[in-house]
Amino acid sequence: MVEPVTAVLTGIALVKKSVDFIKTNIATAQDVGDIIGHVDKALNGQQQVIKERDSKNLDHFATENVAKEIIDAKLAQEQLYEMKQLIDHRFGHGTWSFILEERKRRIDKHKQAVKEAKAKKLKKQKEMYDMVRMVMIGLSIILFVAVVIGITIKFVLAHPVEGDETSCKLYEPKYFFICMNEGRGYADTELYLDYQMEKDNWIIESD
Repeated sequence: MVEPVTAVLTGIALVKKSVDFIKTNIATAQDVGDIIGHVDKALNGQQQVIKERDSKNLDHFATENVAKEIIDAKLAQEQLYEMKQLIDHRFGHGTWSFILEERKRRIDKHKQAVKEAKAKKLKKQKEMYDMVRMVMIGLSIILFVAVVIGITIKFVLAHPVEGDETSCKLYEPKYFFICMNEGRGYADTELYLDYQMEKDNWIIESD
């Protein structure tokens, strides 16, 4: 039996090695499952050859561009056609088409699973972002309320209006009305400002 195809082979080498394995073992294979892995590797090798050819941006109709990539692509196509003939002859007409359809189904299923996984990841990230955003909004609201309460306590509760008649009677009429309406703090401030104004207007005469 030919040794299994190794993963280090790529491109046309992978196609040839896979086809050689199937040629050698097709007669003893009990079902498609015995060779399906090598069919998949051959198809993958063909895709690598096509990518190498297309990456060169060659004009396939120009004589000067009959390059290795173009020849390899043609050889890969011939190898796969030979593989198709062997498989259909061994397991019945239409087996190759079934393999290609099943392979496509599995590839599409894998792509869909990757797509769904990415969508699920993005959804989870969005939910986490929304949660963080809501927490930040909540903290901002709490902070704002705390600041408002703090300002209220500082400027309202810490400076109550002391409009009781007993304490305000200590002031002269002008400041008495300020005290009754605005509180002793405002009355004291007004008194101090008037005192400073009078002091600045004093003329100090020297002997």
